Amino acid sequence: MLLRKEGRKREQKKIIKENRLLEAAYNLFIEKGITATAIDEIVKKAGVAKGTFYLYFKDKEDILEKLILKKSSEIVKKALQEVSTREFSSSVDKFLYFLEYIIDYLSRNRVLFKFLKKDFSWVFYKKITENEQFAELKRAKEMFLKNFNTNYTQEELEIVVFMILELVSSLTYSSIVNDEPAPIEKVKPLLLSTIRKILEN
Repeated sequence: MLLRKEGRKREQKKIIKENRLLEAAYNLFIEKGITATAIDEIVKKAGVAKGTFYLYFKDKEDILEKLILKKSSEIVKKALQEVSTREFSSSVDKFLYFLEYIIDYLSRNRVLFKFLKKDFSWVFYKKITENEQFAELKRAKEMFLKNFNTNYTQEELEIVVFMILELVSSLTYSSIVNDEPAPIEKVKPLLLSTIRKILEN
């Protein structure tokens, strides 16, 4: 019993240190830029020894990728929680609400979206859903895919969802960050109606 308690304490300390490093890196990346930020600065801001950094991350690219995964998964979790509190007449409505929540969240958090760039997309969502740490997100993805009532085969639907997430990621980034091809208020209704047509094929 005592050994288990000690083990849990050690695990909690490890998680705390890792999160301190992640948050320190995020703040420095936002403030100074990724290229201009050194690992020495990250560990100093996190208040840990440099050797501790390498217990959790291979290099700066590794902490950057894990940060993108962490921030992306947090947004997806919030969207899923919001979806779970509402009733929808169809799985397409549910999925569109899920996407709209994410678009609105990123609109309110432009600095975060600039950091994520166009990487908030299927590539990273796939990595999230393949990681045991994010098992609930894998279940959510499967829930959406299984419940769509479309003429697509399951394989085709996987490809279609890939295309949709890439489209949402790329177009909303251009619209939210650069107002191109138009501000997000004008782009979002057209984007969501286009996705509805694709899914209701």
